[in-house]
Amino acid sequence: MNIKAVGFDVGNTLITYSVPLNWQALYPSAIKQVMAACGLDYSAQADAQAQAILTKYNTRVNYREHEVSSDTIFGEILDGWDMEICKLQVAKQAFYSYFQRQSACYDDAEHVLLSLKSRGIKLGVLTDVAYGMDNEYALQDLVAIRKYIDICLTSTDVGYRKPHKKGYLMLQEEFDTPSSTIAFVGDEEKDIVGANNVGFISILKSYVDRDWGQNHTIRDLSELLPLVDNL
Repeated sequence: MNIKAVGFDVGNTLITYSVPLNWQALYPSAIKQVMAACGLDYSAQADAQAQAILTKYNTRVNYREHEVSSDTIFGEILDGWDMEICKLQVAKQAFYSYFQRQSACYDDAEHVLLSLKSRGIKLGVLTDVAYGMDNEYALQDLVAIRKYIDICLTSTDVGYRKPHKKGYLMLQEEFDTPSSTIAFVGDEEKDIVGANNVGFISILKSYVDRDWGQNHTIRDLSELLPLVDNL
């Protein structure tokens, strides 16, 4: 076995969500929750202002490689609502909690991570967050399996979103092992492209046949164990 470390994407790789990847259709309900938390009466104008700002920073609609902080995004929303910046944390918590209500680890995630750790393999995550989500919110999804993960990096830590090389190189630096001994598992094209660009072994997790240049494909996490044993 030549693999010394494995990096993972989070969403739809280790964690499953009940909401779509693009949150745009759910903006109205989430914004109403934010308004209520901030003590603001609902108005169509304020709703439209917030939706326009969220759409601007929605990477599923407007791709960007650099990350933008949540303070920037929600500061802009509060400014449009003529609200004091002291409501910033309240607004962020209300917004993010709306979308994190029903997240869960895949059934085989804990077993796979524990098995990899028992083989002496270092484990890490590199994940892009939505709307500059702070780590205190983003890493809540990993609570059940956090004890198995050595390194947690988000796009807010890195300053860039995948497939930019910086996050992968930061992961490699933390692993302290050659790129050829690191596997990276993800479910999107950007996961594979980024891993390939730094010489990681790229593994696509997908139930659908796709060719994004990945070195290997698995349908579920349990298939990762025999694959790693034979690399």
